[in-house]
Amino acid sequence: MINTKETLLLQKRAGIITEGQYKERISELETIYELDDEEKEVVDDIKDEVSSILKGMENELNKAAEKEQPTNEGLLTAASIAVALPAVMGLISKLGKSAGSVVNKVLGKKPDEETAYQQWMSKLGHISDELHHLYMSPIESIVKKFIKDETKAKKIANGIFHIIVAVFLVASGVTAVKALQAKNISLATLESALSAVKGGEIKSFIQNLA
Repeated sequence: MINTKETLLLQKRAGIITEGQYKERISELETIYELDDEEKEVVDDIKDEVSSILKGMENELNKAAEKEQPTNEGLLTAASIAVALPAVMGLISKLGKSAGSVVNKVLGKKPDEETAYQQWMSKLGHISDELHHLYMSPIESIVKKFIKDETKAKKIANGIFHIIVAVFLVASGVTAVKALQAKNISLATLESALSAVKGGEIKSFIQNLA
């Protein structure tokens, strides 16, 4: 399993996750699906790109905060975040290219046969869940720096995460998400994110979250 107690402890010490989030993730470790070797390989291969997205997102939000409200503690609205995010799309596109390549190499292209397709989608679901365990808390921590309303911050962070997953799935060859089996992914939100990615409407998608 990629997300270990040691990893979580390091994230807490670095201020990436709070004490409460640390305890919650430790509890989750008891029920998290154990990735198989292929799923681990995919996650390992795309971790650098996802980390780059998070760093780029924080940098762009800092720039937006300094420009828009330099005297108001750097606070932003959902609309401001939506305007800033397209600058990160280059990194997200890089993730897509990398993800598509590694999924095709490790898991193979989307199968035509139904049973094989269901198994392929199941693996993508496990990978999506692991990405949630690795990156949902860091995304929330970044967004909360700029939006103090915790409910709004969580909603926007969740939307951003689903956009990242949608890009990953589209690049992997997924055209519909109904067959995705992932306990931490909202299929309704993912379908909306998928439509936003395909239609170039990510800005509107984020704006509509607030």
